[in-house]
Amino acid sequence: MDIKLPLDAKLVMALNKSSAPLAELKLNQVLDAKIITNQVMLNTLTVSVADKTMTLQSQQALALPPGQTLQLQVVRLLPTPELKIIAPPPLQTPNTSNSAPPEAQLLKLLPSPTATITAPAVSNPLATLNPGEQIPAQILNIGKHTLTLQLTPTHSDTQQTQSTPLPSGENRVVLDSKQLQWSDPAAKSTLTVGSRIDLQILKSGERPVLSASLPAPSIDEQIATVFKQLLPVQVPPQQFLAHLAPLIKPAESDKTVGELLKQLAREILQQIPDKTKLFEPATLKQAIAQSGLFMERNLVEAEAKPASFVLPDDFKLKLSKLIAQLGLELTVPKDENAAQQTASELLKETLQKAQGNLAKLTLDQLNSLPRDDSPKQVWMLELPFFNKAEPETLQLIVEQDKQANSENGQKNWVVSITITPPELATIHCKVSCYDGSINTRFWSESTSTVDKINARLDYLRQQFEQKGLIPGFMDVQQGKPSQTHPQTLPPQSLLSEKV
Repeated sequence: MDIKLPLDAKLVMALNKSSAPLAELKLNQVLDAKIITNQVMLNTLTVSVADKTMTLQSQQALALPPGQTLQLQVVRLLPTPELKIIAPPPLQTPNTSNSAPPEAQLLKLLPSPTATITAPAVSNPLATLNPGEQIPAQILNIGKHTLTLQLTPTHSDTQQTQSTPLPSGENRVVLDSKQLQWSDPAAKSTLTVGSRIDLQILKSGERPVLSASLPAPSIDEQIATVFKQLLPVQVPPQQFLAHLAPLIKPAESDKTVGELLKQLAREILQQIPDKTKLFEPATLKQAIAQSGLFMERNLVEAEAKPASFVLPDDFKLKLSKLIAQLGLELTVPKDENAAQQTASELLKETLQKAQGNLAKLTLDQLNSLPRDDSPKQVWMLELPFFNKAEPETLQLIVEQDKQANSENGQKNWVVSITITPPELATIHCKVSCYDGSINTRFWSESTSTVDKINARLDYLRQQFEQKGLIPGFMDVQQGKPSQTHPQTLPPQSLLSEKV
């Protein structure tokens, strides 16, 4: 009677230790095997059983060629599994005696070689750095007395002197308040998850001491900051210009407006062209050059050639002088009477509009900066003009290819114009020059305005030809043009996507 007992724990451990390919080895079990290799000098066979590999060791060398099939029977399980060859009968090597009949060869199952996996030693990655070396990091978590940091040695925007390579891994460290010495203690209160900081090793070791500081903002971050400050306060030019007329001719009882302030206001108003003059090529070119969009470039050129260069009239320069004078006059003590209080309110409102117009002009300059990721150079500006003594604006967006056309050596360009003429709806016009021909498109949301433009397209074609230009296609549509010029927002998003 056969009594089958369950395998005990020792047997299971022995089988696992031997790395047998078949975990359910049973006593007297017969296995079909095929020889893979036969290392006669080591008395070892490598066989394949059920698409798995087993390494067996015999008591003596066996003359079994690779590829031969065998039948193996399990004859022992503990302490080491043993198997014997039952078919075909093994042949002994020539140096063995043939006087006795061959006995069944016992084969011991050898453990399969496995790679030893050792857990990496837990170590502070900062311990490999030397005093004075720097490395940027990003905050992952802010505790009561600790900071969890992700070291970012490849951050391209941070200047670093780190020369010692960091150990591989996630490069996460937890530092307590005693290990961090802030160059600006107030910076700690501004930290949030995701903030970047610069670290410098003061004392190396498993518990290093580091100097921490906030990194200098990049150019993109500085531009984004300026955008956030200027966007809410920007004012179009016509609102600012409307406040200059009362400033020049205040009430007779108003003695608070100084003569210098009046003179600065007159100079600004005298620079604004009339509508009839604006559409003359020379006047339009001068208005663009003096719009303030190129003031800083002109100042650099004037500094490089102080003897020969004359700084032209510039709207932004005059506007800055007016703002400075307004601020100066508002700081002068005034008598406490109703008339002078009214004058102070006029100066405050004019100062607010002037600062808002300066913000709008600065935003246009930032939007006109060259972009490495764009094949075009874009200039954006608003030109103020007078229409029957009322201030209005002409919005211009000029786009030009950075590289010349390979066929004719000319650069293609596009000018987008937005204007609201009297008694008409807002008109959007796009004039483009490609391969020497001038193409024109108009848009307006008003049906009557679209009909009036469409009726005068032939006249526009004749005007182009009289100026020696080659007119291309002309079109007028109802609606608004799609935004085809590059994105005007700064490189960093101004809004939080999470919010």
